[in-house]
Amino acid sequence: MKAVEQVPCPCCGSEDFSPWADELGFFAVRCHGCALIYVNPRPLTAQIDSAVRTGVHGEDATYLDVRTRRVSAKIDLYRTVFDKMFVDVWRGGKPISWLDIGAGNGEIVEAISAIAPAGSQIGGVEPMEAKAARARARGLKVVTSYLAPDHPKVDFVSIVDVFSHVPEFHDFLATVRSVLNPHGELFLETGNLADLDQRDDFPGELGLPDHLVFAGEKQIGMYLSRAGFEIVAIQRVRVDDIIYFAKSMVKRMLGRPCTIRLPYTSKYRQIRLRARLVA
Repeated sequence: MKAVEQVPCPCCGSEDFSPWADELGFFAVRCHGCALIYVNPRPLTAQIDSAVRTGVHGEDATYLDVRTRRVSAKIDLYRTVFDKMFVDVWRGGKPISWLDIGAGNGEIVEAISAIAPAGSQIGGVEPMEAKAARARARGLKVVTSYLAPDHPKVDFVSIVDVFSHVPEFHDFLATVRSVLNPHGELFLETGNLADLDQRDDFPGELGLPDHLVFAGEKQIGMYLSRAGFEIVAIQRVRVDDIIYFAKSMVKRMLGRPCTIRLPYTSKYRQIRLRARLVA
């Protein structure tokens, strides 16, 4: 029997939901109150913490391994993304402080460090020791830790592909607020899965139960507004290209739970947004 717990919607608190998808014996449901998609029942908090710190899930998730290697191509990608979305910051030439949350192997920290004005303080926090160690080996300031309220204040925070791993994003954003300077900003990147009607509209695998919560633009807006942020810029990026299709086909042949769609037919997008603290 799985060690799981029934939970209300992490966004609006409703306990009214319908089944939406299943993967590796876990279930994603859609909230009837706000349309968020989330794993329910979900693994116990201790199991979630262990998987985040080690990158390996237990027997209940068939020992799903989500440890990843460093991807150098991400550095150039995000250097371009940040160069455009925060062009006013770089043109200002004033040193800044920036914290990447869930820094992984340090690619985002490295990208920001390459374009930030001289004298800036760029660092990250990453709870998985193996990843944080790889980042430090490259001379990056990445500590092995979750974000804590007593972290020194910073001007900017980035949260890239972290949202779906966080069981309670309201609480997470409260901690983010506590480490931001007045009118500080955050960069958030996640998918818009909750904007899709059905599971088959999403190409690829969901990654349950490593991924626990899936939002769309409406739900992200709800989270940010309640935390006192306003969205100042947003990008919507298609991911279902030929390369993604080929990777999904390989995963399917390896027995991974992938849904295959023809390239350029899905409404799924990666959302990249910049938000400012106003309250």
